[in-house]
Amino acid sequence: MSALELTELTPRQRMLSVGAVILSTVGVGVSYGIGYPVTSLTFKEWGSPSWLTGLAGSMPALAILLCLPFFPRLVARLNTVGAMALGCALVGISFLLMPVFPSPEAWLALRFIMGAGLALPWLVGETWINTVATDKNRGRLLALYAIALFSGFVVGPYMLQWVGIEGWMPFLIGAAGIFLAVFPLVAAIRLAPKMPAHPQTGVFGALKLAPIAMIGGLVGGFIELGNVSMLPVYSVAIGTTEEQALQIVTMFMLGGLALILPIGYLADKLSARTMLISVGLIFAAAAASVPFADDLSVVTALVFVMGGIGVGFYALSLTYIGQTVRVADLAVANAAFLITYQLGAMAAPTMIGVAMEVSYPDGYIVVMVGAALLGVSGFVSTHRKRALTKPAPSPAQ
Repeated sequence: MSALELTELTPRQRMLSVGAVILSTVGVGVSYGIGYPVTSLTFKEWGSPSWLTGLAGSMPALAILLCLPFFPRLVARLNTVGAMALGCALVGISFLLMPVFPSPEAWLALRFIMGAGLALPWLVGETWINTVATDKNRGRLLALYAIALFSGFVVGPYMLQWVGIEGWMPFLIGAAGIFLAVFPLVAAIRLAPKMPAHPQTGVFGALKLAPIAMIGGLVGGFIELGNVSMLPVYSVAIGTTEEQALQIVTMFMLGGLALILPIGYLADKLSARTMLISVGLIFAAAAASVPFADDLSVVTALVFVMGGIGVGFYALSLTYIGQTVRVADLAVANAAFLITYQLGAMAAPTMIGVAMEVSYPDGYIVVMVGAALLGVSGFVSTHRKRALTKPAPSPAQ
């Protein structure tokens, strides 16, 4: 679809186009949410050492980091829906091969392939929405996308509680989720935007196109995985039971699902940069208040806000990319953003763990507050530097 054809889409066609991506993303999220726990729990049953289990957990992120620099040009050759369908096929086939080859070595390879496969619908889906959306509704549409993605993350583990990790069922569910994700994409193939065949910059050059969004990706990945992995440890350390700690983590996820849409709405009314600064300050204030809360309900409420803000970094950064980057560079900019997000996610558990060794348990709070404030500092200073070196953006930006 050419740029001219894209501008001729009616508002209804734009909503149908974006709706197909959002519906597809639910299936992608479910598969993503099933893959991690079924792998770690199975490795534990096999008696694998902790380092090997951790390596298996890191394989998808490693694949995403290694493959993303090459994917924008691959997507341009395959077309939008073809690239997403290929990624879904890689993930689905890998799920079906896992019970066929039940060994740590085989699963390490399969998890790597699954990570590479997941990167394609993840990258292309975000680029698709940013291409079709307008600045009047971009924040809200990307918020709905984030809700769909993270809902799948939450649903996946809950489904495992019902079916367990034995036999074929968890793998069939993971494969079904990702295969079903292809159907809405095929239905909307005529409404899919075409990816540029020759991006005007490379992925690493794209880091400079929207540095504020890249900082947001780094901070967002750090906060999200840092909380999911280490918030239960902190909760138990301050006196909760393990069951209460899991409930607190659930509230973090629910906060992300509940608050992201209002945040996206405000991004459409104000600007993504303004909202990134605001959510960074709010997150820092909420996290800093947790040690002073003398009631579990107050802690839970603060964590709920932290969850909403944590996911907000992700959606707002994508919104900023759409508001400031040329259509021809959206794919490489989104790829660069996902790389920064993965880097933040990979760094968080280790950094928080070290901080808690130094100051137990409040090292967790110090790192969370510090990450948010460093992000705010980056948003402000980067914007000032760009304002001094470039012409002022148009009102649409």
